Amino acid sequence: MFSKVSFLGLLLLQFTATSSAFVVPSTRGFGVTTVATPASASITSLSATDRLEEGDPVVLVGPGFLQLVLAKHLARAGLKPIVVASQSQLDSFFKNLMKTGDAEDHMGDEDQDGIHKQIRDDSTIGMPEVGDPYFGELKGVVFCAEEAVLPAEFVTRVLDFEDQGQSAFADGYPVRSICCLPVSNKVVKEKAANWIPIFNDDRKKEEMWKKFEATYTKHPSFSQGGGNASIVRFGSLLGGSTDGPPNLKDYGLDEGMYKMSLEQYRDLRERAFDRYKLSAQVLAGDSINPRPNDQDSKEKDALSKFPGSIREMFPILGDYPEIDRSNRHTVASALVQMLQRPADETVAGPCAKECTILSKAASEAPTPEEWVAMFENPSAAAWPDPYKFDPEVYGMSIEDK
Repeated sequence: MFSKVSFLGLLLLQFTATSSAFVVPSTRGFGVTTVATPASASITSLSATDRLEEGDPVVLVGPGFLQLVLAKHLARAGLKPIVVASQSQLDSFFKNLMKTGDAEDHMGDEDQDGIHKQIRDDSTIGMPEVGDPYFGELKGVVFCAEEAVLPAEFVTRVLDFEDQGQSAFADGYPVRSICCLPVSNKVVKEKAANWIPIFNDDRKKEEMWKKFEATYTKHPSFSQGGGNASIVRFGSLLGGSTDGPPNLKDYGLDEGMYKMSLEQYRDLRERAFDRYKLSAQVLAGDSINPRPNDQDSKEKDALSKFPGSIREMFPILGDYPEIDRSNRHTVASALVQMLQRPADETVAGPCAKECTILSKAASEAPTPEEWVAMFENPSAAAWPDPYKFDPEVYGMSIEDK
């Protein structure tokens, strides 16, 4: 048995040792429409054994911004997110980042449809035990910590969890599990949102990620044929709030998340990703999209004829790709879709077991249909030819500038 007390104790110990924690803590895409079931698989809500369906509870093991953004995306898609974190973190989350409207300093209108309250009420400090809500009903698991804070033993203690000889999962095991991991070959060393110099220990974090990944990939749910586990890689994470298209109000955290870092200009970069970097690149396996060696020189030469204000717009237009950075909204949207697809590559394509989600420039997220197409045909976005850049296509007049 793996009790809430032992789960919470290990999490708090590891989190304290490796992270500064939280100090204060066109409607397209975002999984509003569920993924269609392939014609070859006749599955109902009573018999689905390889994917999640509307109403299924899914445990989110964090903590972090991605955990909370994913919870909102799942709730909007009709799934039931169960956020697992320490009580102090949960209290901070729902007071500062996912406001429920009932704290003393809340305005009262932050949660008009009640989604924040539902996520709060379903949250827990550990795996549900006999007699707890959702015990024996759980269907999925997502390990979605942004930082290397989870001990490797959490893999088996969550995926194989039992209490009093009974499984917490409806089928005796998770129907679908996903482990979120960083890409292993980052080029741009973006600091985490909670980065503080005195606590920086990149080597230790890298070792923790490797141990967690090794334990997850050795688990039968991933290593054996017909397993139901996947890996989703992300680049440096940015964004996740509401300073972007109007529909982000339904999915984003409070704008206070933009100000969580001591690093100068982090606020601007976080906001820029929510405004301009919502589209996606889906790459097979553990991958990035390296910048061509001549891209900088070509851009410098081709864009020199334009005013500086127009040159600055080039990287946020026309599907301009990121090398190794990801918007939290984009990753969360991808996870929603993947949970509703099997981990079988013969059914769900080359990304069923492992893929990487990176961002590219567009102010609209992919639709469910576009996600399906990208999962089945993964590829890095093409780097644009700056010599073909026409500002007037985007409504910019050089004379006006």
